[in-house]
Amino acid sequence: MRVCFYGTDEEITRICERPVLAMVGPRRSQRVVAFTLAGVSITTDPYGTVYRLAADLTEVHREEVNE
Repeated sequence: MRVCFYGTDEEITRICERPVLAMVGPRRSQRVVAFTLAGVSITTDPYGTVYRLAADLTEVHREEVNE
């Protein structure tokens, strides 16, 4: 799944530093799913205040996490 995150330099750096991202479903009753980032590209707006990180998310399965 291809996704985009928008944020400041500090926020985008925090996302890139994490090997695994956890996401919660929209209704808190859904499970938490772990993803890894791949194919990351970062761009900036013309004024340099907001950055855009585009990446492919790959779901991490429980067996991979326990290794």
